[in-house]
Parts: sequence; C-alpha cells; structure tokens
Amino acid sequence: MDEGRTGFGERLRGGLDRLRAGLAPWRHGARWELLLGALVLGLLGYSWMYADITVPNERTRAYLVVSVVDHGTLSIDQAVERYGPVNDWARRDGHYYTDKAPGSSLLGVVPYWVARRFTKAEDWKIAEVINLMRTWVMLPIALVGFFWMRRLLRRLDQPPAVVDLASLAWTLGTTAFHYGTAFYGHQIVAVCLVGALDLVLRAEQAVAGGPPSPSGAGAGDATAEAAGAAGAPRPRPWRAFRLPVLGAGLLAGLAGLTEYQAGIPAALLALYVVSGPLRRRPTATAMLVLGALPFVVLLFGYNTLAFGGPFRLSYQFLVDPGLRELHGQGIGGVGTPHASYLWGGLFSLHRGFFTTSPILLLALPGLVLLGRQGRPRLAVLLGAALVYFFAFIAGTKIWHGNWSFGSRLLVPVMGWAMVPAAFCATALRRWRTTDAMVRGLALAGFAYHQAVHAVFPELPENATNPVIDAVLPALRGPHVSPNLATRLFGWHGRLSLLPLLLLATLAGAAMLRGVGERRSWDERAGFVAAALGTALVLALIVLIHKPGWNPGDVRWFTDWLAHLAQVEDSVR
Repeated sequence: MDEGRTGFGERLRGGLDRLRAGLAPWRHGARWELLLGALVLGLLGYSWMYADITVPNERTRAYLVVSVVDHGTLSIDQAVERYGPVNDWARRDGHYYTDKAPGSSLLGVVPYWVARRFTKAEDWKIAEVINLMRTWVMLPIALVGFFWMRRLLRRLDQPPAVVDLASLAWTLGTTAFHYGTAFYGHQIVAVCLVGALDLVLRAEQAVAGGPPSPSGAGAGDATAEAAGAAGAPRPRPWRAFRLPVLGAGLLAGLAGLTEYQAGIPAALLALYVVSGPLRRRPTATAMLVLGALPFVVLLFGYNTLAFGGPFRLSYQFLVDPGLRELHGQGIGGVGTPHASYLWGGLFSLHRGFFTTSPILLLALPGLVLLGRQGRPRLAVLLGAALVYFFAFIAGTKIWHGNWSFGSRLLVPVMGWAMVPAAFCATALRRWRTTDAMVRGLALAGFAYHQAVHAVFPELPENATNPVIDAVLPALRGPHVSPNLATRLFGWHGRLSLLPLLLLATLAGAAMLRGVGERRSWDERAGFVAAALGTALVLALIVLIHKPGWNPGDVRWFTDWLAHLAQVEDSVR
C-alpha cells in the first residue's frame, strides 16, 4: 500500500513537473508581452498637450461627439454655440458640420456617452472632452496596434528580437507615437490597416494549408499559390478563412470611415485578396465586401444627411476661405506633385518621413527583400501604398501638416512601412555591425520623438530644427508638457521627466534585445556601443543643423509655454 502511494506520488510529481515545463515558455512569453505592453502604455500616456490648447483638428471631431450624445444630431451647431467657433468646419443650409470624416468621432461617442451617464453636459469643457477622447479612444487603439504589429510580424516569421525592435520603434519612435495619443484619425487608420493585413495573411495561410496561428507564418506567396492551384489544402472549417477576411473588411471599412484618403489602401488590399490564393474562394471576396459594407453605408448615410448626397463631402462646404481654396485645387486639395513638397515630407528635419523616423529608411530595401523571399504580391501591395501616400503629400501645399512634428499625413502608412523595414532588419542581423546600426536608427527616432513630446507635442511649422529651436530652450526654461509626475507627485520642470527617462531607458533596452545572443561580454559591449554610436551620429546631425528660429522667436515660444503652464496650474 505504501509502495502504491509512493508510486502515485511520484507519478503526480512527475506530471506536475511536466506541466510546469510545458507552461514555462508560454508563461515567459505572456509575461514579456504584458511587460512591454505596460511599458508602451506608460510612455504613450506619460505626457499630454496643455489644457489651454485645443487643436482645431481634434476640436471639430469632439464637437461631433458632443452633438451626437447630447443633442442627437450630426450638426455641430449647439457645440459651436457652447464652445465657440472652430477653424475646421463646414456649413450647409445654415447648419455647421465637422469637416472631417466621422469615423473617429463615432468611436468617441461610446466613452463620452458612458461618462455622461454620471455627469451633466454643462460639466464638460471642450478640453476635457478632448482629453477623454485621447485617453479612452486613442490610447487603447495605439496599444492594440502595438500588439497587432507584433502578431503580424510573427506571422511573417520575423525573429523575436526584430518583432520587439519593429513594434517598439513604430509605436514609440515614429510619428505614430504622438498620433497614437492625439484625437486625430491617422493612427486609427494605421492600426486598422495593420490588423486587416494580418487577418488577410491568416486567411491565405488557412487556404494554403499552413498553420493559422501567428507562430506559424505559413508559406510565402509562391507556395500559397502552388498549394491552391493543386487543390492541396486539407478541409478546414469555414471560419478558418472566411471570418478573418470578414474582419479584414470591417477594419478596412472603419479606416475609410475615419479618413477619406484611406479608401485607396483599402482598395489595394482588396486587389491583393482577389489576386492571391483566396481568389479561388469566392466566399472570401464576398466576406471582405460584407465586412466593409456597413461602414460604406454609414459613410454614405452621413454624407447624405449632412451634405445632401452620398458622394458629397465636407470639402465642398468648407467655411474657412483658406481651406476652401486649398481643397478646391485638384482632387480634394491634392494636385500636381511638387518635388519640394515631396523632399520636405521625406527629408526635412522637422517633418521628414525618414529623418524624424530613421528606422523607416529600411522600408525601401525591405520591399526588394520581400520580393526576393517569395512574397512579391506583398511587396507590390506595400510599395503601392507607399507610392500613393508619397504622391499624396507631393501634391498638397500642407505636406508639412501645419503645427506638428514628423510627417503627420504619412502616419496612416507607417504601420505597413514597418513590415518591409522589419524584413530588412532581419537580413542585416547576420552582421553584428549592421545589426547594431539598425538598433541605432530605432533608438535615434525614439529619442527624437520622446524629446519633442516631452516639451510640446505639436511644434509650429517654422520650427525647422525642433531640438535647437524648441526642445533645448524649453528645457532651459524649464518648461515641459503636462505629465503624470506633475499630476501624481507635484513634480515640475525637469524633475518631472525623471520617470519618463526611466521608462525610456527600459524601452531602449528592449530595442536592444538580442544582445545576449553574443557569446562574450566584449561582443555585447561592442554591440551596444555601435548602436548608441549610430544614434549619437544622427543626433549630432540634428544639433549642427542651423536653427529655424531667431532669438525673438525662441523668446516668444518660451514665454508662451510659461503662460500655458500657469493656465495648466490654475485648471488643476
């Protein structure tokens, strides 16, 4: 009997040991994901815009939120009467409307409706409404985008170190960072496009007989085509590919409802679907259309109610003469491309796609690698999207995005651009020096965006050298953006940036993950030194570039920040 008990105990312990061993990798992976998610959320939510600043782009979207919830109308007349005029608006038949596509505002209806169940309408100032949208619409979407980018890169067989680097660099080290915290539509579109692409790839893997989970990226385009043509895939449940395509359609539709310009990449994604292995599954195309259809109907219905027809847009009814003249040129304000606009949007120090987010320099060679590695259709899709958005900024006078930092109008395509950039980063990992330089590119963009956001997230358009013109003078002030340390601990000025510096150090260390693969401490130290050296060289290029402001401009800016800080303190 004792022997039986002993044998049972040993078997039980052995079983528990095997269970723990089986769960260990999952638990480690889950902990790492949660740690990174918490780090990303902490950085996204650490600093925010001053309460006395309500950007017209955000304000007009918030007006529609208030109008729908408090007044049950699409007209923003009552919001204008309550909060004052806004520059970004349209007028038809004596009524005012937002001049933006309604998607972001409709997302904002939910948190404001919930908040209004416990408060009165008159309790809400417009700055508070906007901050509610930033906190409960934009931050969750940005965090979802971070995790979805990781899922997409895993599906494409990228190594863990590159998944960490690319997802962190996109979320925290490109212009996507600020627009993941501000109530605009750009990052909503970017996250929708990343999610839609991931779901389409999942459906293609199911049709080609590859594993549907992100950990099994399945075959490339050529393999999927061959499997589909040979009738090789084994029978699978209808939801294996139809539900993912339906989800992709939903996300593409939401992107188009949020930004009119997103209709083109959504159409490119549809062409991608019908040109690949899913074309032999007519129901897949039907599900894609079915997913997008509710948002198309919603947009057409909104346009009809607000502007008198499904294809009549707000741009035809703009109130501001300057905006009316701008959007009256070409198609919605996009006309003949200008080389100076394109150069500024790609390479200027304050608005450049590549200069403010250097990791994206890898996107162009990455497209070539995608094609050579058996994914030509994916390379064509992502390349066509980049060409479209580059042509878009080349044809508009507001390529600089007015007050902002980085290439605001290119934020929607930055998520897709990070895919070929990740492929290029993976290819460069075979050499220690180039691997370190890639990490340095990511660290440089990360530091650049964190520094600007810490003092004033949306700089004036004439701040052509953000560091010399604005960041260093503000820190000497010292003037910094409102942040968590001020709110929680009462810390002000540079002292309030210490927790941000800690979070940034942890994120930078995560971007360097993979150093441990080096076998000696000397190799690890050399790797880190090369990465930091690359970032330092890029920082020096910024520092030696001539400033855009004269001393009077700098004095005006710092005096204005001091005034904003006083208003912030009085509000708090």
